[in-house]
Amino acid sequence: MTTLAALVVRTPGSLANAVADRRGQLELTQQALADAAGVSRKLVCDAEAGKLTMQLDGLVKICTALGCELVVREVDPARLSYSDVVAPLE
Repeated sequence: MTTLAALVVRTPGSLANAVADRRGQLELTQQALADAAGVSRKLVCDAEAGKLTMQLDGLVKICTALGCELVVREVDPARLSYSDVVAPLE
């Protein structure tokens, strides 16, 4: 299995890119990922589109099926911004 680098996701768009990139690394179709996560293909499409109304429980299932986890951590307020970036963890 491909090793997943740690990423900081700050926007729905960067989360969408991370999900799509990981699915590509694992060579899964959207349907195969949906089946592995126990969700609909539409939910996978919504996750990869960065849909703002995405269901959190579905996203957690998708991340788990991709071998990922969501982590919430405190950050320096000076670094907070809503730019569409995916930055390596420090």
